[in-house]
Amino acid sequence: MIREQKLWGERWLLRQDSTHANSYLKLRAGTRCSWHRHREKYNLFVVLSGKVGIVTADGEVTLTVGQEFSVAPGVWHEFRAYEDSTMIEEMFVEYDDGDIERAKPGGDMETT
Repeated sequence: MIREQKLWGERWLLRQDSTHANSYLKLRAGTRCSWHRHREKYNLFVVLSGKVGIVTADGEVTLTVGQEFSVAPGVWHEFRAYEDSTMIEEMFVEYDDGDIERAKPGGDMETT
């Protein structure tokens, strides 16, 4: 686990690999993260305590305990802490169920 101090509080990176990352965020009231976007990653925010706003070009969604919000790749966004808050942030790439290539029977590497 990696613990990082941020302007808005603390980020505890719980797990990260090539397809996703999970973090525990401790936010200080009255702070926000910078306006940003991700090229390929989705963000899923789940509020554990407090009150958090997620802002996009479409407006703001205010979340409280147990509520969640996801942000698609390419969407500019930020979060704002209206109270001391905690949340889980999951970042992931889109799963493609069709991402499989099968060999023909008999071991022929040409695909079907």
